[in-house]
Amino acid sequence: MTKRPHDRTTPQQHDSTKGEARTHDGTTAQQHDDSTKREAPTHHSTKREARMRGSTIHEQILIVGQLTVLVGVLIAVGLSSAYLGMRLAVRGTEVEVPSIAGKPVGEATEILERVHLKREVMGERFDPEIPRGVVISQHPQPGRTIKAERTVQIILSLGTKTHPVPDLRGSPLRVARLMASDAGFELGNISEISMSEIPKGQIVQQFPPPDSKDLLSPEIDVLVSGGFLERYVMPDVTGQSLNSVVLYFEKNAFKLGNIRYGDYPDAARGAVVKQFPEPGYLLTEQETINLEVAR
Repeated sequence: MTKRPHDRTTPQQHDSTKGEARTHDGTTAQQHDDSTKREAPTHHSTKREARMRGSTIHEQILIVGQLTVLVGVLIAVGLSSAYLGMRLAVRGTEVEVPSIAGKPVGEATEILERVHLKREVMGERFDPEIPRGVVISQHPQPGRTIKAERTVQIILSLGTKTHPVPDLRGSPLRVARLMASDAGFELGNISEISMSEIPKGQIVQQFPPPDSKDLLSPEIDVLVSGGFLERYVMPDVTGQSLNSVVLYFEKNAFKLGNIRYGDYPDAARGAVVKQFPEPGYLLTEQETINLEVAR
């Protein structure tokens, strides 16, 4: 009778083997269940992840917007700085003054503008050798170096004078002005002199004189008679009341100037204490008289 080999597996081991029933992939059922539980997402975790994704997108949009605004500001600041820098560079640049003498005023202006300079007409004069509207002289002179945006002063030609200087002597000022305009001139400086033998407002003398040929300016300076200026002897009004002095001045066509008040204990209130001019001074009807009165 054949003996069976002894089964070396103990009952305890056999029971353990049964309890650890393996799956078809070699893992135990308990391990498979635990792994399944860990991997299965819950409903709450899904909503939380969705909120996190939405928050992240919103933050990204805000960051992009802020960057766009910042870039725009930087571009604007850069353009402004560049513009100001160019203006300052042009103003601070020194340029050479070009020659514009003998050029028509329009062409001279364009030449100056090309080198960032301005022009200013300081005067005009007759010149038989230079056509009308052409630059006779300039300041500063050509070749000088000045800063950009500065002004070059010029004198323009009026061409040849075809009309002689009119004789304005003996004419009233208003008539003399019309005569000068008709001849292509204008009145320049008007001075006045007191002359009793010549009516007031009449031309006494002129420059340049009538029929002058060598002319530098279209202006005629004239000397006008101021008529007879009657002179008065300044009376002594000190010690008199201000009211009586004012009436006296009005009656005799005196001009009252400033009235100052001061403390004079020895003088009556309202009495004239000082006067200017002093008594005996020769004054005209155009001069004023100043008084100081006790208060």
